[in-house]
Amino acid sequence: MDDRYVNEEVQPEQFAQLDKILSQVMETLEHGRDDIFDIAEECNDIYISLQLDLEEVEMQTRQVIMEVDQYEKLERYARLRLMDVSRDFLSYSQEHIQEAYEKARELQIKLIDLRQQEVYLRRRRDELNRQIKKFKEIGLKANNFLQTTGMALKILRGNVERINDTIEESYRQQQMVTWIIESQEAERRKIARELHDGPAQSMASMLIRLDLMKRLWNLDVKGIYTEIDNVKDMGKETLADLRRIMFDLKPSLLHQNSFSTTLVDYFNDYEAKYNFTIEFLQMGQERQYELSLEIALFRLVQEAITNIRKHAGVKSAMVKLEDNGKVLTLVIRDEGSGFDLNTCKNKESYGILGMKERVSLFRGKLDIISTPGAGTQVIIMVPLEGEAENG
Repeated sequence: MDDRYVNEEVQPEQFAQLDKILSQVMETLEHGRDDIFDIAEECNDIYISLQLDLEEVEMQTRQVIMEVDQYEKLERYARLRLMDVSRDFLSYSQEHIQEAYEKARELQIKLIDLRQQEVYLRRRRDELNRQIKKFKEIGLKANNFLQTTGMALKILRGNVERINDTIEESYRQQQMVTWIIESQEAERRKIARELHDGPAQSMASMLIRLDLMKRLWNLDVKGIYTEIDNVKDMGKETLADLRRIMFDLKPSLLHQNSFSTTLVDYFNDYEAKYNFTIEFLQMGQERQYELSLEIALFRLVQEAITNIRKHAGVKSAMVKLEDNGKVLTLVIRDEGSGFDLNTCKNKESYGILGMKERVSLFRGKLDIISTPGAGTQVIIMVPLEGEAENG
């Protein structure tokens, strides 16, 4: 080993400097994370407020449009009446003529006023839609920055906690710790996205609907019953989303039996929950592996099966696990719609790239073969090199 890595006189000073730098970086990241969180919360509050304003403006717009239609008919009838009186003014008294003229004039003024209100409300509605879109985009960016900052803090803390280990030993440990942290954060991001896109959005919509019901209380009883049904449906949908998330978080029995047994148990639960058929083939040796490798492969299988169920348009998949003593090969295949890999480059950092990074931590390789209309294959190959233990 190179002397520069074991020189005990040099190491303490280097560790102290590195610890100081990392502490400063973490302090800066923590302050930034707090500021970003405040921005995200403020944007969310403004977004909800604008949604409420938009609901009210849309209701006012509909009401004004109905009044405009009504007064257009009345004004048209008044003009016809005035024309009749004017053509045959000898048959009408001065009082009748004056009355017809004033009525027509009054309706014209009212119609002009209502049309101006309609124009204003339409412009106000368009402006609210623009503001809602803007604050939604700002909120999404803030949430993305918040997740990135949290990941950086987790990785830095993991490295700082192990900073006093020897360089040779800590290198491998840090790889494993980094992978575990990334896996945890990926799962948390997934849960956060599911909660944000599902229950959180439903709850926000329910709040908006409840506020609308409050405003309609003395105006539209029929509308209130409709909104009650909407809120009830949203509640059922939210409960279903929460149950699905809890199912996905159910602890797996990793490392108690062979890895293939773990997969079989998971597939049985998955088939019962989603009415989705999974054909599993076990080839070669059946044994346990290093816990970190089993966790990584298990999560990859979870993600691949979920993607097939949601996006492939099929109700079945095939999973093959083969151990020849030197290489562990895992294949997840479907006969679904497939996709063009070239069009997914912008999404790699969230999907394919994340899967490749997990496999690369174990010096493995991940290939994806897919063609639109011809299904998809995910092939994972990991060298064992004595990593596995006979079960």
